[in-house]
Amino acid sequence: MTQFSTLLSIGTALTLGLAGAALAQAPKDDLVRCQALYGQWLKYNGTSSYSKNVGPEMALEQCRRGDTTAAIASLKNTLQRSRIPLPATETASTK
Repeated sequence: MTQFSTLLSIGTALTLGLAGAALAQAPKDDLVRCQALYGQWLKYNGTSSYSKNVGPEMALEQCRRGDTTAAIASLKNTLQRSRIPLPATETASTK
């Protein structure tokens, strides 16, 4: 029984190690996506003096903290509400 537990522990550790390696790459890609979405917003609306929209800045900071899923959704929503086209990388991945 102890050999089985040891093998199970080793198998779990290997699985988590491989999953961790795969997940370690995803946030970097997501951070790049966040920056592209934020850059698009900044290009079209970031210098507007009529109203200061802090949502995109907060979403970018959220990305930097690692909560990329919610931040990307927020940035996409902000762009779509403002009728700003999504960056080319976004439109290519959604086709």
